Amino acid sequence: MRCAFCKTRTSLFRKICPTCAKVIAIVDKAGGQVGMGEMVDLFLAEGLSREQVDRVLDAELDGQPTIRDRLTSQLANVLMQGLGMPGRQSPQDVRRVRLASASGSGAGTWRGGEKPPGQQ
Repeated sequence: MRCAFCKTRTSLFRKICPTCAKVIAIVDKAGGQVGMGEMVDLFLAEGLSREQVDRVLDAELDGQPTIRDRLTSQLANVLMQGLGMPGRQSPQDVRRVRLASASGSGAGTWRGGEKPPGQQ
């Protein structure tokens, strides 16, 4: 069997390798409770490299939002609520924005030196 996140070999009964399981455990335990800097410290304390963490945070499983999308939506909601606004950013919303900006075809995106859409 192969790990769902990093695609390395795992045992016959495991879907996630021990390294990726550590990343997920830290995110589940600390996500939304600590700042991003503190979460990085937790990853470092477990001996995880940036590449290992990024691989798990950016893995897209079955077309669902990534763990990074989930963390970003939680961060945006906390920030908005702190400013007195309703926080309604879902992980799906973050994924949609991420995919639109990556393709360069999202509404309201333009490159440097170009005029914004509608002002051409």
